[in-house]
Amino acid sequence: MKVIYNKYFPFGSFLATNIFGIIFCRSDKGRLSEIDKNHEYIHSLQQREMLFLGFMLWYSIEWLWRYVKCRNWMKAYHDLYFEREAYMMEGDLAYRHHRKPFAWMMFVPKGSLLHKIGSFFGDLAAFVRKDFLWGKYLFAFVLAVSIIIAQLHFHIYDLIIAPTFDDGTSMLRIPLIFITVYFLVLIPSLAMHHELWRLRRWQVWVFPVILLTIDGAGQGFYGYVHWAETHGVTLKDQCYLRLLGSYMFRSVFIVLLLCVFRWLTEGRFGLFGLKRSGKYLRVYALIYVLLLPMFLMVSFTPQFLSFYPIMHIDFYDGALGWERWQLIGLFEAFYINDYIGVEGMFRGALVIGMARWLGCRAVLPMALAYMCIHLGKPDLELCSSVIGGYILGVLAWRTRHLWGGIIIHLGIALFFEAVGITRLLLL
Repeated sequence: MKVIYNKYFPFGSFLATNIFGIIFCRSDKGRLSEIDKNHEYIHSLQQREMLFLGFMLWYSIEWLWRYVKCRNWMKAYHDLYFEREAYMMEGDLAYRHHRKPFAWMMFVPKGSLLHKIGSFFGDLAAFVRKDFLWGKYLFAFVLAVSIIIAQLHFHIYDLIIAPTFDDGTSMLRIPLIFITVYFLVLIPSLAMHHELWRLRRWQVWVFPVILLTIDGAGQGFYGYVHWAETHGVTLKDQCYLRLLGSYMFRSVFIVLLLCVFRWLTEGRFGLFGLKRSGKYLRVYALIYVLLLPMFLMVSFTPQFLSFYPIMHIDFYDGALGWERWQLIGLFEAFYINDYIGVEGMFRGALVIGMARWLGCRAVLPMALAYMCIHLGKPDLELCSSVIGGYILGVLAWRTRHLWGGIIIHLGIALFFEAVGITRLLLL
């Protein structure tokens, strides 16, 4: 534990503070005693198990909440759950050796939302401790950055994928990209964990190929466009049918995906992992609500304004002779279905399903493959998709259900659609 003595930080009456495991101490207030060091070491353990940023976020929000209640900043500080554990156990110099993870949770009322939030962070941290290897995650990071750079600077979606929709080869090329990225992460990951024996199971090869082929082919199927052209459909109707078809025909592939997933899991996790489970639902809803202001700001950036809403009503107004609400309603119904299918594919089949043969190693390859379906979308969405996909994958693996992904993922998509459509209708 590194201690940095200085004249200025921390401010006020505090002797020391712990930031990311580094202790900053005021030199004009003396040296740290063994008890003080033990107090700060307990904070280091708390920060590690909360993955540092989680600790900072919880600490700040809880202090602010308590300060609003009591209007006394020192009382708010001493009432913090992290501080209660540290002050109670600082005199036990051997505590660090027998402390149980998330010991501060004993002060949180069981069954409360705060207790569920703590358990939520606990599940994330427990997974990272179980799965993390520097080499493995560095390799995945480099691969993700390479894909992002290839898209941002070389526009690989426009060069490699977009032209293939017209000649029909997109149904082959898109699945090939997904499969390549998936195994490019999976095989080195298993090698670094000395678990190459998992590759002897035929399911590890066959099921991801089947699943990613079905999903990629569903995204790449555009044969209905030529049908519309040959049957004399008007240009505006063609545009709407093409938009609708990209999600409508995906529904057919989702049915195939459902059959494979049930085969994969022998029906143990219901439809796509949509089993009856309420674990963390309130936490997911809270996360979504807290993120809404950020989504609102992002929705007015130039790239998002040019991409959303996907149902750009001005382009399709009057198509098929329908009213606006009918055009929007039908599209959004298939749009929602598509997002449920995406969760069922990536968090359901590739995580919950493949966990039977890959355990927790199923999450990271899924996250990189999931990022690839965001090629061609706004840059911020592409970059954040790998992080969001990884977190949702971890939670699906821990909870064995998909409600978190559906609440957050579908909620974000519908929010951008709603903001975009509202903006167009008000113009």
